[in-house]
Amino acid sequence: MDDEKNIHENIVLDPSSAAPMPRPIAPRKCACDCGILFQPGRKDQLYLNRQHANYGYNHGKRKITTRTRRKEEAILAKNDQILHKHFTSEKDLKMVLRYYEVLKADRFNFGYHIGQSEKNGISFWYTYRYFYVITQTEPKQVKIYKR
Repeated sequence: MDDEKNIHENIVLDPSSAAPMPRPIAPRKCACDCGILFQPGRKDQLYLNRQHANYGYNHGKRKITTRTRRKEEAILAKNDQILHKHFTSEKDLKMVLRYYEVLKADRFNFGYHIGQSEKNGISFWYTYRYFYVITQTEPKQVKIYKR
């Protein structure tokens, strides 16, 4: 009679107790860093449910990487836009000469470029559509070329 009574009772097991869990898969913490301990239904289940999976996917490592990449690409695009403005201000020239301080006043960031090459001791710095050379004469000047 007691066995029938225990069969119909819903006993909740405490995963923090020393007794082994009745399932072959051990309980684990949710991968979204919420700290909830749950019993997975499959061996590849990392999240408690779909809402936790969506949160973990959208707030994980990918989101941080994309944020920094977006910031850097915005600076590169702005640099290219500034060079485009100065290059197109002069008609039908293959090279435009601008003062270094003028580009710096337009908020050109000389620390960001997509590439650099050196030929005959002269360094060429590349943006998306243009490349430039910084002269060593005083005052500093920048030669802008179209790629």
